[in-house]
Amino acid sequence: MKFILGDDLIFKRIVAFLMSVITCIANLLGINTVKMNNVIYEDYAYGTHERHTLDLYIPKYADEVGLVLFIHGGAWIGGDKDGYESTLEKFAGKGDYAYAAINYRYISDDVDLNDLMDDVQLAVDCIKKLGEENGVNINKMLLTGGSAGAHMSMLYAYSRDEVSAITPVAVVSDCGPTDLTEEKYFFDNAIGDKDAIAQILSWACGQKITYETRLEATDAIKKVSPLYYVDENTVPTIINHGQRDDVVPFDNAVALDAKLTECGVEHIFNVFPNSDHGLSSDPDVRKTSDEQMLEYMKKYL
Repeated sequence: MKFILGDDLIFKRIVAFLMSVITCIANLLGINTVKMNNVIYEDYAYGTHERHTLDLYIPKYADEVGLVLFIHGGAWIGGDKDGYESTLEKFAGKGDYAYAAINYRYISDDVDLNDLMDDVQLAVDCIKKLGEENGVNINKMLLTGGSAGAHMSMLYAYSRDEVSAITPVAVVSDCGPTDLTEEKYFFDNAIGDKDAIAQILSWACGQKITYETRLEATDAIKKVSPLYYVDENTVPTIINHGQRDDVVPFDNAVALDAKLTECGVEHIFNVFPNSDHGLSSDPDVRKTSDEQMLEYMKKYL
């Protein structure tokens, strides 16, 4: 068969259709289709720091796809993308979107949350380029994560949308901090006492903070709090938060819900009434929120 007009695009779409049929048959036979359907990058270096690595699955037979980007949690001082290894493989087996998980530098005396936003931007630049090298235009992005990863997902989508190589179109937050000025962070926090929280906030905003001097750093803390970037142009957001969260105050989720509502932004607020920071005690709500994320992916990617 000879193609005259738009032959590459036509060929890709024919192959994509045939592969979807083959994938369905393979799934029925219990065959792993991830490698069949995707170009896979593991521990790929997107920058010069040892933490600048990513895992990426790009559909082989697509011409244009959206990206689901997973950002791990760990209070910005721990955690690893490998926690999403099985999640990426499960999703990528369907071959309908690109999927990625990234590592980033930990905050310290020399690295703050603005630097972490630079890391995300650098990783997104790299993902865009890798897509192009494989003939795939990765043009839209849903960001998601838990805790610190959810915070970074929101902060990037809300504040870096105009400079991002791949356009953020939606966010899904699991217990993400939205307002780091909230006083409740300092009381009965599972991470540590007032001094420990003050130290983390110091690294986060790049300004020395103690519990006694916290109010003097309010402006700096607001600059790394997603809540203060919300306006009528903010991307649709799913908020998942446990009412018994002992790390990120539930009030943070309530405040974000109120601000998104005030600005007329499409969003969903899922309350997990029995769950703490792990969101593990409300399986029915978890099932619903997972289904909502899939719907967001279909709608916005």
